[in-house]
This record gives sequence, C-alpha cells and structure tokens, in this order.
Amino acid sequence: MVEIMSVDPVNGLKVPKRLQIETVYGCNARCIMCALSKSSARKKGVMDEELFRSVVDSMSPYCSRVEKVDLFAMGEPLLDPGIFDRIRYVREKGFRNISISTNADLLDSAKQELLLETGIETVIFSIDGTEKQTHESIRPGVTFEQVVDNCRSFLKMRDAKNKDTRAVIRFIRQPNNKSQWPKFKSFWQQHISSARNDLLIAYDVNTMGGTVSSKGDIIGNRCNEEIERLPCHQVFDRLIILSDGSVPLCCEDAPNAEYLMGDAKTTDPIVIFNNEKFTRIREIHTNKKKTTLKICDACTLLYSEATTEVC
Repeated sequence: MVEIMSVDPVNGLKVPKRLQIETVYGCNARCIMCALSKSSARKKGVMDEELFRSVVDSMSPYCSRVEKVDLFAMGEPLLDPGIFDRIRYVREKGFRNISISTNADLLDSAKQELLLETGIETVIFSIDGTEKQTHESIRPGVTFEQVVDNCRSFLKMRDAKNKDTRAVIRFIRQPNNKSQWPKFKSFWQQHISSARNDLLIAYDVNTMGGTVSSKGDIIGNRCNEEIERLPCHQVFDRLIILSDGSVPLCCEDAPNAEYLMGDAKTTDPIVIFNNEKFTRIREIHTNKKKTTLKICDACTLLYSEATTEVC
C-alpha cells in the first residue's frame, strides 16, 4: 500500500518524501537501457543557477519533511561544473540524505576529493558487469577499467579521510549481464564498508515508461494482476524538477515530460505537487485504474522494484 503523504501542519500542503533536481540533462555515456540514448525534444544542458536556487529556496521550509534529495535525473551529475557547490547549497538550506548517481567515468581523484568535501551522504555508482565487454556494451562511452579504478579509489580516499559518505554500487540486471551478478557481489563486497552502510544493489531493467522497451519484452508472460492494480508510490512521494524547470509525472516521465505537471520557473514546486493534475493522477492510482494511463500501462518499474536484491 502507498503510505499517506506528509502534510505540512502550517499550510496543509502535501510534501514529497523525495525531492529530485536534475542539475544537468545530458551524459557522456549512451546506456542501452536509458532514454537518453533515444531522441528527445528536451534541450541538453545545465540547469540555470537562478532556477536551481529558486527551487531549493522554495522547498527549504519543508526540509524536515523531505526525507531524501537526489541531484540527478536524466544525466551525469559530474558534467555539471557547479555540482559540488550545489550539493553544499542544498545542505546549507537544511536538507539531508543528499545523493548523486554517477557512471564514475569522470570521477578522477580531484573530483573524488571535491565530492567528499561536500559532505554528501550517498554516492550511487552504476556498474553493470565484471567484464569490460559486458559493461561497455551496456554503457557505451565509458571505460570499464577507469570506472572500476575510480570507484575503488573513491572508497579508499573516503576511508583514509574518515568521511561518512555511503557508497551504493548498483547493478541493473539484463539478459547480457545477469549471470555475472554472483561474481559482481563477491568482488565488490571486498571493497565496500558495512560500518559506513555501503550497499550492493541489483534489480531488473525496466521499460522507462515504454520509452526504451515494451512491457512484453521485459516481463513476458509474468504479468501480475496485483502489481497492475497497485498504486505506484512515485506519484505520491516524489517531486522531480527537470533542468529546464518542467515537472514530470514521475521518473519514467522524465525523458520528455509528456505528462507535464507544471513549470518550476513560474510556479512554486510545492504548489505544483498539490495541484489538480497531480490530485487527479493520484485518484486514478488509488482507484486501481493506473493502467488507463498510457505511461503507467507501459511501465514495469514496480516489477523491477520487486526484484531488488540488497546486500
């Protein structure tokens, strides 16, 4: 069941548990399971600093109720030259549990040190194999050896500096890499720290709302009627602001924001989160009719989450 949303006691507005700000739209990789590998009407680039600060400032009164802040969406955060200052700014405004997700190809020693000095709570590393050919075929544009070396170097530097930043090593299971998961676990368990709550996590690839593949391609005949009727937590607990200020329905809608819920350049994000569009979508989900929405009918995110393995 979807949990009841947090409500601000002063103004009665619903508050997202998770705030996601896309500081850059674009990537140095062309991952086969990512919508960035497809054409998009959205313009690549870095979020304007004035817009970024406006979003953070407007949401800061609710920082105690926002449980997590992600400074990424459809892009590689390390392509944003201001990412380290932006992490610090979010922390200065009282938010905690801040994270970025990176393919680590650009995470050289200088960036490792800058990232650790921000005090960021979580860094998610995307690595999808134990072999060069496998990883690079899934994530064209990056170099496997460099990715692994950068991750290991980051962990060593973190431990040497006695920083509390948690590392999450993420593996997206697909037909061409799923047999490598046991070996992957064995390798990375030697490098992560349980004392710092590091995690290894794996889950099955999903359709990205039908953008990169069809539901049949992903789940085949494993269609689950309970999952098909189950309300998706994303429309209840997550607010995403894309680099141009547009607000999509959910992470699966982030590639093109076809279900545009609002524009953070002209409207306070918390007002968008409480608007009629979001309310109507939530009612559809609550009434177990989400598959009447094209994007939800094509989505396998909840199937993917059901396969999650954490160690």
